[in-house]
Amino acid sequence: MDALIDALLDWIADHSAREIADVPHPVVLELSPRELTREFYSGVASLMPEDGVDERVNALFAVTDGPHGTIYILDARGIEGAAEYDDPHDNPLWREILLHELVHHVQHVSGEARGWACRNAGEMEAYVLGGRYLRERRVSDPMGNRMFWARAYSTC
Repeated sequence: MDALIDALLDWIADHSAREIADVPHPVVLELSPRELTREFYSGVASLMPEDGVDERVNALFAVTDGPHGTIYILDARGIEGAAEYDDPHDNPLWREILLHELVHHVQHVSGEARGWACRNAGEMEAYVLGGRYLRERRVSDPMGNRMFWARAYSTC
């Protein structure tokens, strides 16, 4: 996982104005959809879906969990197309999800997030870079209207 994180951080640096030289790795934990939903709704359990699974949640970055933050992400084996790869971590769809959360990690490590009006302010960059990552790999983007959702999710 360390080599993949390094490669994705390098990609972020190559495709943005981000410096990644001193960025420590976050912990990355792969979870089932039910476990990820539970993590996402921790502290607000009353909002959790009745069936215990929110299919809209692919990952989240928890800045205060672990020494350098923790990325909770869906198990790579459960992502569309995983069976096409000897190692499901090679699936560009899963890697884009991880990249998205690594963008948030870099935003926090840089200190930028402290100046945001709300925690959604970093979403635009993460969604734009994720779309670029998929286009470079000639992979169909599973998020229809990515820019619409990027704007919606980044609104404070």
